[in-house]
Amino acid sequence: MLKVDNVSVSIANIKILSNISLNVKKFTSIIGRNGAGKTTLIKSIMKILDIDYGNVEFNKIKISNFNTYAMTSFGIGYMPEDRRLIPNLSVKENILLPIWSKRKKNENNDLESILNFIPEIKSFLYSDAYQLSGGQQKLVALARAMIVGKKLLLLDEPFEGVAPALAERLVELIIGLNKLKLITLITESDETYSKLINADIIKLERGKIVS
Repeated sequence: MLKVDNVSVSIANIKILSNISLNVKKFTSIIGRNGAGKTTLIKSIMKILDIDYGNVEFNKIKISNFNTYAMTSFGIGYMPEDRRLIPNLSVKENILLPIWSKRKKNENNDLESILNFIPEIKSFLYSDAYQLSGGQQKLVALARAMIVGKKLLLLDEPFEGVAPALAERLVELIIGLNKLKLITLITESDETYSKLINADIIKLERGKIVS
């Protein structure tokens, strides 16, 4: 279980999150408008942003005490809203980057498992990332998160800016994560797709959770 306990975060001395507490056991969606603090929350869990006070625990380990690069060791994968692919690397290289950072062996087994889950990627596996459409880049970013996210996935706005057909495919894939027994936290501006994946809904407004 992912547990966020009384977390507050400031950026440039401006408080963005105030006393956020939540538990994530299966599928959970953080719903809020642009500027509500959704991405700040995800980045705080990943320790990309420092926490003013409070704690983040995963499987009873206080991961807020660790640096960002350590998150893969806990089986945590992160898909940024803006995908953050390296343009001049191939799709395959982008997906494998987290594996290489861990110096893990048997990378081909992990890659094959991901390609079986998202078979569309096979057709552009050796293309450079800059050649892909926005929707294709979303799939690659999801694959990259999954290759190390064996226990927890943090998906920031996975449906943002993609065509309806691809959004429906992403819904199918996220529902499929349930079969892999992955805890999944996503963010979304409204409940449109979160309802389709039967997620627990947590609403965020101006950096605070509202009932």
